Amino acid sequence: MKKYQDFLYALAFPGCIIIVEKDHPQMPNIEKVYQKYGRMKRRVWLKKIKKPSQHYLETGLLGSYETAGIIDIELDGTAVALFADTQFKEEKGEICLERQMVVGGKKFAISSVFPKEAASTPTDKLLSLIDKEQEAERKSF
Repeated sequence: MKKYQDFLYALAFPGCIIIVEKDHPQMPNIEKVYQKYGRMKRRVWLKKIKKPSQHYLETGLLGSYETAGIIDIELDGTAVALFADTQFKEEKGEICLERQMVVGGKKFAISSVFPKEAASTPTDKLLSLIDKEQEAERKSF
């Protein structure tokens, strides 16, 4: 399975919408025309890999990332990609993403809460944790 789903660009102009492959060789020129005359630009995500029901029968997983399509929502004027079955809730100082899954016949509700203004990225935090673990290993020898 691909790490990401492919998408096309939909560019809205007065009286028409143009659909363009993201890697189209003329995309830089199209982008210039969009900057001058365009009204809206969105990603159009292509179809997911498997049907959820087929995937559930094969694996016992419902709500799997392998079957979830991707949609764009707008957050502070920027398009943000989310799985189609994710509920997006914007609160005062945080963003909450909620999904439902069935794994091995058991239902799970997954909630992820993110601060709107983060002091560091998740990658920074993970690298810091790895550094601390490596330092602890060095000291134990």
